[in-house]
This record gives sequence, C-alpha cells and structure tokens, in this order.
Amino acid sequence: MSRPEVLVVECNKLASLTVNSVKANMPDWDCKVVPYEGGFIATALKNIEKPALVVKSGVILDVNSGDLPSWDLLSEYDICLGRAGVFSDHPKHSQAYGLVGSQIGRKHLDLSVFIINPARWAEIPDSDSGVLQTAKRLRMPRHMNHKSDLLIANVLSGQMAMNYGMLAENASVFNYVDVFEKGSANGNEMFAYALEKALPFADELPAVKSLAERTLTRAAKLRVGLAKTLLEDTTNEH
Repeated sequence: MSRPEVLVVECNKLASLTVNSVKANMPDWDCKVVPYEGGFIATALKNIEKPALVVKSGVILDVNSGDLPSWDLLSEYDICLGRAGVFSDHPKHSQAYGLVGSQIGRKHLDLSVFIINPARWAEIPDSDSGVLQTAKRLRMPRHMNHKSDLLIANVLSGQMAMNYGMLAENASVFNYVDVFEKGSANGNEMFAYALEKALPFADELPAVKSLAERTLTRAAKLRVGLAKTLLEDTTNEH
C-alpha cells in the first residue's frame, strides 16, 4: 500500500494541533486538511481515493506500527470506529449518561476518529444520520482512542478518573477536542486526560497551551508515575 493518509476534517480552530502532531509523530503519513461538508463520512468520501484515517480537527495523533488493524483486514470493512461513550458498555456506569442529560448508549458511534475504505461505498451519503446501520463495521481497538467523556467531569469518582487517565500511556489518539474548546478542566479531567500531549503542538494556540501546562503541573506527573509503577508491577508478576 502507498503512504497512509490522515484526513483532518476542519470544524473548529484546533486543526494545527492535529497537523503538527502528524508531522512530528507520523512523518511517513500524508496529511490533508479539508472543511466539514454536511457529515464526517460525506466529507471523507469526497476527499479520499484510498483507505484513510479520518479525524476531527484538534485530535492529537501518535500512531505507531501495530496500533491499527492491518490494512488487509480493513479492506474487508466499510469503516472502522469505536463507541461514542467511553463507558456506554460498562456494567455499572452505562446508565449514568442519563444523569447528565445525554442519550448516549451502546449503539452510538464515534465519528471524530475513524478509518474508512472508499472502495466499499457505492455512493456518498447526504449526512451521517442512519448511514452506519447498514455499513459493515470493524470495531476500533478500545486502547487506541483515549477520549474525553461526559461522565468524567460530572459523575465518576476521582479514582475512576485516575484509572482511566493511566490508560492514556498506551493510547495513540488523544481526543480531547471538547475540553480544549471549553478552555478549562476540573480536577477529574486533569487526572483523566493527557492534555499535556498538546504542549509540543500548541504554540499557535495559547489557550490550549496554558491548559495543557496546568495539567502537566497538577496532575500529569502523578498520573504518568502511577501508570509506570503499575506497568512495572505487572511485568514483575510475569
């Protein structure tokens, strides 16, 4: 296969975060920024001719060999994506989305990060609504896309936030767009999200850089240290 491609769908002012992260972390990938056109799937299909990783602008990428399903496997599917709600299949917390006024459930899918194969789409849909019901879908690896979630800020305990935050150390996609757009993060969010990943790429975005620096000072060192200790303990057990 030719050089893999990242398609950045620009729908906010954070595109430089994504572009800069691709240039630094994934220099072998082509990267193209296009405006949002009526739907993420429609936008993708209008702008690619081969399978591509499609992301909402502001997502930070550090994809390495082995992080994605093989391109041979992806060629058998229309699209590869994950669930919209991080905890929507959690046995204890899945019902908590209603507490924060959200209808997110197990069937709601995340179109801020996906891999799509244009060869398997006969036509370009007018919108994203309902189009995934008939698509042949491959589940994106859960560990890959570390993302913000409504329950972190409003429902879950600090311990749960920290436990989720430690998973960022094995992620390759850092999907905190809504937090960067909001411009603030509470204690749970600082422990749960690796916002400091934005620091090398945020010189053009002073508000994002400031938020990432506060997270680095207050929470990141503890989160990363705990994750490292846990990994070492697990390794020693084997």
